[in-house]
Amino acid sequence: MPVPNLENLKHKIQELLFHMSVSAEVFERQEEDRVVLNLKTPDAQLLIGKQGANLEALQHIVRLLARRELPEENFPFALDIDDYRDKRSIYLKELARKAAHQVRATSRSVILAPMPSYERRTVHDYLSLYSDIASESTGMDPNRRVIIKIINKKDRPKDDFRFIENS
Repeated sequence: MPVPNLENLKHKIQELLFHMSVSAEVFERQEEDRVVLNLKTPDAQLLIGKQGANLEALQHIVRLLARRELPEENFPFALDIDDYRDKRSIYLKELARKAAHQVRATSRSVILAPMPSYERRTVHDYLSLYSDIASESTGMDPNRRVIIKIINKKDRPKDDFRFIENS
């Protein structure tokens, strides 16, 4: 997927960061369905915020800015800071794996702490690999959580062999 004038968007991000008194380099990488613009900065913790809240807000502002000032350059992109999203995804998958093992061991549901929708989706996608585990979201934002529970043997699909786990 060729991306027209990516440099214009990177320049707009640099301008925004300048007005925030933040220095950062902007690097891009192409993923299947989007471009990821990754900021490398000594102010990463401040820009990311608690559970990525500031990063989400900054991404929203950059999307609005791109739509308003670069309307001819409409393409899917995500903003990241010091690879936070990749690191968080790894953490969430490990959290989901541990919770699934706890559910298997105790046959009791586990409720995870509240998290944003894209993080819940990461957990749901990962847990979909387990044929004996189900997950669902419950509650209202910003307190929406994932519930992880065991699927009774009689309710499991008979031919579901999507996940083989090595112990």
